[in-house]
Amino acid sequence: MEPEKEEASRMETPQPTSNTAPAPNLTPGPSTEPSSEPAPDLPEIDLNFWEYRLVNKDKLLEKDYEPPLTELEGGQYFDSRAVDALKDFIAAARSEGLTVILRSTYRAYGTQEYLFNRKLAEKQQSGLPYEEAYAAASRIVAVPGTSEHQLGLACDIVDGYYEYLNESLADTELLIWMRENCAEYGFIVRYPEDKQEITGIMFEPWHFRYVGREAAAYIMENGLCLEEFIDLYKNQ
Repeated sequence: MEPEKEEASRMETPQPTSNTAPAPNLTPGPSTEPSSEPAPDLPEIDLNFWEYRLVNKDKLLEKDYEPPLTELEGGQYFDSRAVDALKDFIAAARSEGLTVILRSTYRAYGTQEYLFNRKLAEKQQSGLPYEEAYAAASRIVAVPGTSEHQLGLACDIVDGYYEYLNESLADTELLIWMRENCAEYGFIVRYPEDKQEITGIMFEPWHFRYVGREAAAYIMENGLCLEEFIDLYKNQ
């Protein structure tokens, strides 16, 4: 499916709400068979470890899931087991003279619920019937329970000179550098432009996910998304 292109949205810090998001309409996702044949030397890792946990529309987090958290700049929080890697990643970019804004990291279930409901209402107000509005909203904002931000291993990083979140950020000097160097610090671009039919999420060049250095290097070198990477082990 071809995701709807995200409209520009002004930067803001949403607050959690008690609104209840509709239950996810979980339908079987498309095949995650890698589109190209990767190198055979898969990293020797245990997919049961915390950093490889897959979260998407088919793999939900518990509503009360909360990882061990450490506070970062700006009142943001990140998984304590990976927070040093994120600090190093950001520091390295800044040492290159780049303006890094850590826009969003850990989000509680309630915050994600608020964000999704807001986007769903926006789509319905545009005239879409409920099912279409739900599908459109879920390509832009993860349904509660399916967000990597609740996992505590995802971060949204933007250039301080750009006010909007849209695909044009991919061409900024900052995100070009982040994309080219993220694997060195254990991060991947979680929602690549050419993997939208697999991830079910629109292209998000600002969204980075921690998976550890070995996995990150393999994923980025072979042009995979996390779903494809994990499937390679299932197929062994």
